[in-house]
Amino acid sequence: MDATQEAQIATLRTKVAADPRTKAIAKALNLSVEDYAGLVAHFKVTGEEPQFMVVGDEVLKQHGLTPPSAARVEHFLRGEKKVIEASGRTSSFEDVPRVQAKPVVQQPAKAVDPDLQNELKRSLTRLHRRGA
Repeated sequence: MDATQEAQIATLRTKVAADPRTKAIAKALNLSVEDYAGLVAHFKVTGEEPQFMVVGDEVLKQHGLTPPSAARVEHFLRGEKKVIEASGRTSSFEDVPRVQAKPVVQQPAKAVDPDLQNELKRSLTRLHRRGA
């Protein structure tokens, strides 16, 4: 990271920390205002995306961490939902142009080889008789 980016991060961090909504958002995320403002500024200036990783309990234990309970995860996700709802945005893709799905084109049915179809029926009949 160069000096220009560091200066931009410092400026933006100050603005985010001064925003009256920041305290509530940081509290909902269990972060200090300074930590939250620093994260927002970092991701905004660098263009990086936050990472969400799913790891097994054993991996967490190997790193000296206690795996969260299902109730703790649910509490965290409900908090995240509240933050998203409070932000007024429902998706980070709101500003992305919509792409229309291409219609499914039905392929014309192909003629079936009658000999092959009869052989298949005989094979299925034999298999059915053996299993019955």
